[in-house]
Amino acid sequence: MTFTIIMPIHNEADHLERVLRAYEHQVKKPNQLILVNDGSTDQTQEIIDAWSKTHHWIDAVHLKKDHYHAPGTKVVQAFDHGRQYIKGTPDLIGKFDADIALPPQYFETLLRHFSEQPALGMASGLLYIYKDHQWQYEGLAKTTKIRGPVKLYRTECFDAIGGLRPCIGWDSIDQWLALYFGWKIQTYADLHVKHLKPTGANYQTNGQAQQGIAYASMRYGLVLAFLSLAKLAWFYKRLSILSQGLKYYWQNRSAPLISAQQGAFVRRFLWKAIFGVK
Repeated sequence: MTFTIIMPIHNEADHLERVLRAYEHQVKKPNQLILVNDGSTDQTQEIIDAWSKTHHWIDAVHLKKDHYHAPGTKVVQAFDHGRQYIKGTPDLIGKFDADIALPPQYFETLLRHFSEQPALGMASGLLYIYKDHQWQYEGLAKTTKIRGPVKLYRTECFDAIGGLRPCIGWDSIDQWLALYFGWKIQTYADLHVKHLKPTGANYQTNGQAQQGIAYASMRYGLVLAFLSLAKLAWFYKRLSILSQGLKYYWQNRSAPLISAQQGAFVRRFLWKAIFGVK
């Protein structure tokens, strides 16, 4: 199977060499790695230009500096810009971040699973962060969730869900839509990915509360939004995430990004999970 990886990058020079070396050491390298420099002000441009000159399978793309920033939105826009540079029609397409270090067998393992399972639409390993002098699972989400920094899609699945939504919570919306359209999604616990910069490290104070927008976009409903934000507030130990998140939810509840039928599917799935119903 052929596969292309698109990596949006903004000011990740501190990690970038290590990240790219992990790609260089993959047992199965991407057919194409598209590095999208999204207006970085550090040494990102110089690093990716150097790598693209010495590795025929790496392409460097540069976007102009833009002071506008919104969690989720900018990264998807950079990813979509990178899609314009895809060569051919790959079987798989990946959206990967510039602050993760992949184990050498990462792509080899996932390609095997995609080859063996025609219904597999989306897959990944699990993210680990360095904490208390050891690598620990980043418990921000359940181990069944395919996290935004390490998403690999079957191209047919990616097309079926209509690509990525440029908003916070895009990495949940795509997963729900994949399930809605009958695709299988899977994480593989044997693939440990090092997340070199924990999720939310660059967020402004209580930036996590903007997940309330995502829950409105996915038609969670008030009760499910409350429970989800409460869990987030507990994880970050900040009660204000709950109050501000509910405010964001209420302000955006009239602007969903999925249909009413898809929203009903999401709510049924979540309630079944809460009550342990299969």
